[in-house]
Amino acid sequence: MGQGLSFDLTQEEIEDLQKGCNFKFSQTDIQVLYKRFLKLDKDKKGFISNEEFLSIPEFKLNPLAQRLVTIFENVNFKDFLHLLSAFSPKAAKEDKLKFMFNFHDVDGDGYISRLDLEHIMRQRVGASLNESEMDKILSKVLEESGSKQERLDFQSFSKCFVEHEDFSLDVDIPSDNDDM
Repeated sequence: MGQGLSFDLTQEEIEDLQKGCNFKFSQTDIQVLYKRFLKLDKDKKGFISNEEFLSIPEFKLNPLAQRLVTIFENVNFKDFLHLLSAFSPKAAKEDKLKFMFNFHDVDGDGYISRLDLEHIMRQRVGASLNESEMDKILSKVLEESGSKQERLDFQSFSKCFVEHEDFSLDVDIPSDNDDM
């Protein structure tokens, strides 16, 4: 699974990938995801480019597509699988929260700042909110989170979800026969 990708994974590679994602995916899931990865990697480079991600019809409709693409940008299959593992029903709540936290931490500094939140909100709502409305929403979010520093660390972010036991990021893995 180095530079180029073969069309089939060996049993040993599948087992290594399972270990690498803490067994959040079955061997069948890994094989299906690998075939999907190969279909997306149209240039057969061993990673999926921004353009290839944006060719997925569901991404085109998602207002947060650019942010998602940034997270999945130029990842090889092993990294792709690791990122997707947060969406597995077997993933712990903390794994799901870490993915969500990293999604919102736009500048990657380990905090979700007011600017990070504004960036995500702008992608989500576009120009439908004026500066005053945006400021009110951001202030309310930060106030309700208990943030006194206009930013959230992972622990503060996680506390916002403590009461939500039904919290889920689960995604079904389509069968081999489903089209993308």
